[in-house]
Amino acid sequence: MASIGDLLGLISVYAYVSLVVLIASRARMKWPGKGVFRKAVHILVGNIVFIWWAFDSSLIMSFLAAAPFALLLLLISPISPVRVLDGSLLEEASAEGHSYGLVFYAVSWSVLALVLFNDRLAASIAIAAMAYGDGIGGLVGKRYGRRRSWREKSWAGTGAVALVTFLATLVVIAFYTQLGSLRQGLNVFPYTIAQAFGLAALSGGFVAFVEMLSPGAYDNLIVPLLTAGLVVTVQFMLSGGLW
Repeated sequence: MASIGDLLGLISVYAYVSLVVLIASRARMKWPGKGVFRKAVHILVGNIVFIWWAFDSSLIMSFLAAAPFALLLLLISPISPVRVLDGSLLEEASAEGHSYGLVFYAVSWSVLALVLFNDRLAASIAIAAMAYGDGIGGLVGKRYGRRRSWREKSWAGTGAVALVTFLATLVVIAFYTQLGSLRQGLNVFPYTIAQAFGLAALSGGFVAFVEMLSPGAYDNLIVPLLTAGLVVTVQFMLSGGLW
C-alpha cells in the first residue's frame, strides 16, 4: 500500500514533468527547429533527483513514477509501429534526436530507482551526470565545438560535460548530506569535504570519457548506469578503509 511519501512523490513527479513539458514547449516556440524542446526536457527532468527522496517504496518509484514514461516514449518514438500522439510535442521531441534516446533516459531512471533506491545519493549523481553533464555538454558542443575529439564529439562539449558533472555532483552530495540529517531513514554516504571534491573530480573525468566514446543512441543508458557503478565502487572502497 502506498504511503503518504509515495503519494507525495507521485504527485510531485507528474506535476513537475508536466511543468517541464510546458516550459520546454515555450522554449520551442521561441527557438524553433533547434532541438531546444528535447534538450530542455533532457536537462530539466534531471531536477527530479531533488524530489524522489520523498518515496518510501522502490517499486512505486520505479514502476509508477518512471517506467510509465519509458513505455509512453517507446510508443511515440519514430520507429514505433503504434502511431499514437502523432504530431504531439513529445513525439516531436523524440524525433529530434536518436529514436530511442528518450526511451533509454526513462529506462535509466526506472533501473536506478529500483536497484539503488536505498542509495539515492549514488543514483542521483548518476542521473545528474546524464541530465546536466551530457545535456549541457551537448549544447556547448553544438554551439562552440569546432575542434573534434572523437567522431562527432568536440573538445568544448567534452570539457563542458566534465565541468558540469563535477559541479552537479557537489550540489547533489551537499543536498543529500543536508537532507540525510533531517529525514530519518534516508541512507546517505557520509562524505568528507575532501572526499566529495575527489568524487566530483573523478566523476567529471569519467563521465566525459564515457560520453565521448558512447554511441549517441545509447549514452542515456550507458552514462548513468556506469556512473552509478563508479560511485557505488568508490563508496565501497571508502567504507572499507581502502582510501
